[in-house]
Amino acid sequence: VIVEATTMSTSGNIKDDGTVTAAGRGGVCIPSKDKNAQFRKLKAIQDNQTCFDCPATRPTWASVTYGVLLCLDCSATHRSMGVHLTFVRSLDLDEWTQSQIDAMRLGGNRNARSYFRKHGYTDLYGGKPDKKYKSKAAVSYRAELAKMVTAEAAKRGEIVASKEEATENGKSLLDNLDAIDQKNEQEEAKAKLEAAKKKGTSAGVLQPKAKLASSMSGASKLLVTKPANGGLGTLRKPTSSSSGLLKKKPSTAGKLRINKLSMKLPVNGVGGGGDDDDKFEDIEQTQQNAKKAEEEAKQKAEDTAMAKKLEEEMYINGTPAAPVTNVVEPPAAPVPTPAPKETAPKAPKVALPPSKEENIAKLKSMTSDFWSQM
Repeated sequence: VIVEATTMSTSGNIKDDGTVTAAGRGGVCIPSKDKNAQFRKLKAIQDNQTCFDCPATRPTWASVTYGVLLCLDCSATHRSMGVHLTFVRSLDLDEWTQSQIDAMRLGGNRNARSYFRKHGYTDLYGGKPDKKYKSKAAVSYRAELAKMVTAEAAKRGEIVASKEEATENGKSLLDNLDAIDQKNEQEEAKAKLEAAKKKGTSAGVLQPKAKLASSMSGASKLLVTKPANGGLGTLRKPTSSSSGLLKKKPSTAGKLRINKLSMKLPVNGVGGGGDDDDKFEDIEQTQQNAKKAEEEAKQKAEDTAMAKKLEEEMYINGTPAAPVTNVVEPPAAPVPTPAPKETAPKAPKVALPPSKEENIAKLKSMTSDFWSQM
């Protein structure tokens, strides 16, 4: 009896204080020393140092079903989902079997994150956890992980597995999952093709549903019959009812209404405009008048400049200049001289030059005579 108890204590089912751990049906717990040694290696992996469902660090719980490490809060969420979806264990407080540790070794947070993200779960920290673990990807992941754990147990001789379960192909968990996904996609495509063949239509080909015009009601009106005499036939004059559709009532008085403003338009080349045309100014005549006025202003400015120049030439330094050629100078008006007094004779006076007013009058007279000869 003592030997038997010692053997059980070595297996880890019975502790030194006499308490018994639950290892599951037919399972045997490994000693705590071996368990802790293996978990130290698993905890050293970088991806296992954060919780699978949240950013919490240094997780101390795990889901054996998916082989992922969890924090204390997320482990409570997993417990609420039920053991049929996820089986939770504590890394430090619970006893573990070798198969359970194999699930953690073969799975791990890195493989689980990669597979779930591949199937559309990019935000592993958000959303409802039960939706994630009830998905098709979760079912495939936990099934393939359980198959690989069974193969490891059969290799150690702990269980007797079927030939398919005990076969080890040497591939990783993700490689096996990729092969399974490809196989499932091929089977789904084949099933869709078989279903399409049963319906009598080829997959992915749309059948026309439009009807011909000849098969619709009233199609006889669209048919063109050949004349009985074999000729081309004669053109028939349209009836009054049909020709009325081709006629358009002319507008009154040829007026076109645009934005509440009416204007007269010519009808058949006659009319339009009317008396209103006289109210518009002729553009060509306006341009000619403007040009003529500009020439007159220019000529006036030239005449003024020439007169000023002549005046300056005539009175340079107070003496009159040389007479202008080809200009007929009119006789100057006689200047009245005062009558000599009967007093004693005086010395004769020296003739003074004409005054400024006389010179200006003379210049105006010369200018008027000059332009009158032009």
